[in-house]
Amino acid sequence: MITDAEIIKELETKKKRGFDKLFKKYYKPLCIFSIKYVDTLFVAEDIVQDIFIKIWNRKEYVSIKNLSTYLFVCTKNTCIDYIRKKKPLYVDEFDETIHPFEYYSQKEIDEKVQLLKKKIEELPPKTKEVFKAIVFNNMKYKEVAKKFDVSINTVKSNLSRAYKILRRSTDFMTIYLLSFFSF
Repeated sequence: MITDAEIIKELETKKKRGFDKLFKKYYKPLCIFSIKYVDTLFVAEDIVQDIFIKIWNRKEYVSIKNLSTYLFVCTKNTCIDYIRKKKPLYVDEFDETIHPFEYYSQKEIDEKVQLLKKKIEELPPKTKEVFKAIVFNNMKYKEVAKKFDVSINTVKSNLSRAYKILRRSTDFMTIYLLSFFSF
């Protein structure tokens, strides 16, 4: 797996290639992370895409010391800004949790992964197929829509439904583990 330092170096020298690696490594984890705050996949994706646009437009990357922390903090702050604009009276203390490995033992992580696998298998059949195609096979919405002969909106609805069901039946960190493990 490519390191954050290698991504930053490539962003400095070969911007498009570095950006592609950055996107591949962080897009899904950031979307999953932002769902914790904004509660819908569509808004989460918009927020993460805005962050990637800001990264693309950035002129210099050497000031970023810890890419992962930088991206997750940007995502969190953008989510909070979104909530403040949408619900100005909403007040909540957001936790600082970013990486599950800092807070859970390997045994706890293994248990959460097993629970997540079980809950994914319990999803409705079409929802499960769409979810697995996008999350585990890295397929694009358009590819999934073509494969299952449905509209892109149906794909998005099924994916959103899957996250909603998983969010209801597991804790956030369990869902967040999706970004670190392939099943």
